[in-house]
Amino acid sequence: MEAKEIKLIPYLNFNGNCEEALNFYSGILNGTVEIQSRYDNPAMHAPDEYKDKILHGRLHFPGGVIYASDVLPGKEAHKSSGDVALSLDFPDTKTAERAFHMLAAHGQVHIPFKKQFWGDWHGNLTDHFGIRWMLNCTGA
Repeated sequence: MEAKEIKLIPYLNFNGNCEEALNFYSGILNGTVEIQSRYDNPAMHAPDEYKDKILHGRLHFPGGVIYASDVLPGKEAHKSSGDVALSLDFPDTKTAERAFHMLAAHGQVHIPFKKQFWGDWHGNLTDHFGIRWMLNCTGA
């Protein structure tokens, strides 16, 4: 029997703006958004104004995938306490810097994207959805 590969897939939760976030990230990461299901399933007992929200969505991009959903009304999506971040490794600094500035728009930069003392280009931030990112490029 062949062993299957173990994959780590981040699962992000949002307070009603999951689709907006996935589309935003898709544009930055050259990805494709796939909406698996919405809260319109009667078993979810969601209020009418929440039926179009995302129960389960996926963002596929070269080299990875992120799952995401909107939390049920009345619940709150808990954002990172700062000890977890999504880390992206880019093949070139131009692409990495572009992605960094797009993610940083209306967010908070913690470390500007620049060449660091260890030799890599690196920066980290929290985007306007409250998700923490670390972007890195080993190249020149």
